[in-house]
Amino acid sequence: MLGRASQLHQDAAISQIEEVTDKAEALRAHVYEIVTSRAFRGSRRSCDFLEYVVEKALAGQFDLLKERMLGVQLFRRDPSYDTSEDAIVRVTASDVRKRLLQFYAGMQTEPEIRIALPSGSYIVQFRLAAPVPSISPPHAAVIETIPLDRETIPARGSAFPRRLAVGLCLAIILAAGAWIGYHQARTGSTATNCIPWSAMLRKNRPLKIVFSDPNIASFQKLFGIRLSVADYASRRYVPDGHPLPPEAVNILKVLRGNNVDAVDATNALRISGLVPPSLIQTSRARTLQSGDFKTEDNFIIMGSPASDPWVGLFQDLLDFEFTYDLEKREEVIRNKRPARGEAAIYTPTVPGWGTGQAYAIAAFLANPNQSGHIMILAGSNAAATEAAGKFVTNPDLVAETLEAHGLDPYDQKVQFEVLLRVTTIAASLNTFDIIGCHRLSPPYARAN
Repeated sequence: MLGRASQLHQDAAISQIEEVTDKAEALRAHVYEIVTSRAFRGSRRSCDFLEYVVEKALAGQFDLLKERMLGVQLFRRDPSYDTSEDAIVRVTASDVRKRLLQFYAGMQTEPEIRIALPSGSYIVQFRLAAPVPSISPPHAAVIETIPLDRETIPARGSAFPRRLAVGLCLAIILAAGAWIGYHQARTGSTATNCIPWSAMLRKNRPLKIVFSDPNIASFQKLFGIRLSVADYASRRYVPDGHPLPPEAVNILKVLRGNNVDAVDATNALRISGLVPPSLIQTSRARTLQSGDFKTEDNFIIMGSPASDPWVGLFQDLLDFEFTYDLEKREEVIRNKRPARGEAAIYTPTVPGWGTGQAYAIAAFLANPNQSGHIMILAGSNAAATEAAGKFVTNPDLVAETLEAHGLDPYDQKVQFEVLLRVTTIAASLNTFDIIGCHRLSPPYARAN
């Protein structure tokens, strides 16, 4: 329960935030400057905390800026965890306050913006020393700063419903894409000369990027449920006959699929550097229906079947497919047609956060019975999905890989799937290497 003084501080902070939301881009640029500074170096947890509380404040989602909600959503604690025994939120907030003081103490000139986290509150305060210019901040800051939620719960009655998750993401993607595309055009990029991009851009049809559903992934993991694509498409998130505790119903009501994973936004930014921004459309997985894929458009589906069940529509066409290992209680990759030196099963040693080995697939195939194409970027964790995005947006690497495996990167009829082995350090992408590349058969060939 907040004391009267703390409540007054929070009310004042909320009122102030509502007055500065029109300066959101400048504020995010300043956050980027902070988290990449010497003061915050070496503490990813404090960086994540600051980015999260700033984004939630700008979105008007103040109900999420409470200790328990921060513990559950940001630090993956169980919803019933004891905050009196586990002080991770309070400890991290205290560390952020100290690092903010260190950051501002080391500045040579007075900044136009100051960010503070008052003691006893998790709602940030923005102090403007001078009017923020209307000119956009430098492009590097805009491109690098997409601190979207990591499986966060949307608040009911949010002042800006869904805008942060999709609208803002798309706006930044398009703006950044225009800048990246301009510079790539000047350097003579040949990205559109080889697959997959040459095929996907051939008819200038829309490219629909489908963001994963981190909420449904969390729900499945929490309650041991495995959803089929049919269940997901019909909005049946609890399979018939599956016993659930009473609190599951309320959790499902708030895990509504309104959020965008940060790695999806990062990959979308990279893609926007190769594709004309005017062609890009974005959708959250849970807003789609199976009929949406029966068009002549091109789709990029992000996430494994656990976080984006729509991948299940095309699993039969893949050689490397994610499947759930009931014994290990995690996703593994099954190799349907092992080539010489390849294994039949690839099991991650770090399925979630941590240091170890993960796997990812990058698949490019024709959309069955349509003239468009499907690209799937799926990893056993976020770092692996990021690796898949890096691979497909590096045209030279894609071309070299295909040629090394006997595939013509300039033949638009070629379909392929690449398996990546990814090393992570503290959940961050370290390196990746290609351990498999298969030619995929056309859908009609698989049916015969």
